[in-house]
Amino acid sequence: MHAARKGDSLTLDAYLATGKLPINYRRYTDPSGRKIIVDRVVRYEKLMAELSEVFAQINVPFEGTLGAKAKSEYRQDRTPYHSVFNENQRRIVEIAFAREIELHGYRF
Repeated sequence: MHAARKGDSLTLDAYLATGKLPINYRRYTDPSGRKIIVDRVVRYEKLMAELSEVFAQINVPFEGTLGAKAKSEYRQDRTPYHSVFNENQRRIVEIAFAREIELHGYRF
């Protein structure tokens, strides 16, 4: 993503080859990485709806937007991820994110 921020292009293959993937489960699991220990994990694919629920629960006003388009410029087309990855890319992602896929009940 750094290359994209500098105006250079970055292919998915090049990004995956860096090995610098956002593996985050240790931030919200116990030391074993097998049990979620936070009250709630907000899913990116439902970010605004779930943030609205969280803010309502804690009685904080929320207008349904964060006022920024953090990653919106990186992926313009919304083709389902199943159709975007080739077999090798899929295998890399499936292995790298195996714990998170399992923890959240995703299927890849």
